[in-house]
Amino acid sequence: MASSGFIELLRLADLAKARATGRHDADFTQWFGVAFEIAGERFVAPMGEVSEILALPELTPIPLTKPWLLGVANVRGRLLPLVDLAKFLSLESRQRLKSRKVMVVDQDGVFSGILVDQVLGMLQFTASDYEARALPEDSPFAPYNHGVFVKDGKEWFVVMPSLLFANADYLNAAIN
Repeated sequence: MASSGFIELLRLADLAKARATGRHDADFTQWFGVAFEIAGERFVAPMGEVSEILALPELTPIPLTKPWLLGVANVRGRLLPLVDLAKFLSLESRQRLKSRKVMVVDQDGVFSGILVDQVLGMLQFTASDYEARALPEDSPFAPYNHGVFVKDGKEWFVVMPSLLFANADYLNAAIN
């Protein structure tokens, strides 16, 4: 399963850090993520995939695009396309547009803003919190899911924003 490979890479990266700092206790293998909510569901995205969090910036609409592409914003001289993730996944947001937050992803040549209902903060997990269990197949988040962290009785399903970039529909927002 791809999620076990992903967690193994995290474990190896942490092991390398531990050796460099002299730490050798496996209980300290840590994973950091950005917790967010969308359509009433809570998720966590890898900290390394989210470069920053923004309030909704001023947008310029782009004609002849799908309704989930809200437009572009000028963020420090770069044009940031903003995608309403709820609309993209055919879900209903529970927040007013102006109160929602933008998770900025800048990876592999794709610079994109993902609009979510709210950002709940940064969470820290250990390897023992991870379970290689996927969301149900009928969940619109299932193609972007890589397991779940269980901590304090709460489940935090991992959603990988970078997997959106593998979706041809996400990359092709033009109306045909």
